[in-house]
Amino acid sequence: MMDLKAIFRAGCVLRWHTNPNLATTGDRIDGHSARVARILIALHPSPSVSLLCHALIHDDGETAVGDVPAPAKDSTPGLAEWLEVAEEVERRRLWSGAAGMDGSAGLTVSDRLWLQFADRLDAFQWAAHHGPSVMSGDGWPEARGWLLATAYTLDCYNSVARLVDGSGRGDVA
Repeated sequence: MMDLKAIFRAGCVLRWHTNPNLATTGDRIDGHSARVARILIALHPSPSVSLLCHALIHDDGETAVGDVPAPAKDSTPGLAEWLEVAEEVERRRLWSGAAGMDGSAGLTVSDRLWLQFADRLDAFQWAAHHGPSVMSGDGWPEARGWLLATAYTLDCYNSVARLVDGSGRGDVA
């Protein structure tokens, strides 16, 4: 039997807690995951049900380890690998028995790229909206470059370029 209380609580994990500029913006995992799914629905030509389900639960494992920032993972590959395993174990515990929740094994290589892209696009947009002053540093220019290059690969460049260009707030003209 699934632990619905634990599933609910997984969505309550706060993002950005180590970022002084964004820590108080109130971004929870459940809201972030819903926005990732919405980005996929808006930009992907035909997202699979499996991809959308994974978007909705992709960070639920952070209830066991917290939302460790990307720079920490990037600078410490061993930590990133450990976190990936620990988060997957927790996701499987939370969602065992749910249809289609077989870890990332149910995703194609293309699905994994789309999920990573939507995840980063949501983070970029959250930061641009809630902390526009940080967009000139802290890795955001590099994130913008990756998003645009990946959007080109995924054939959604025009939509994404309009979103991430401009005032830095991500406003669509």
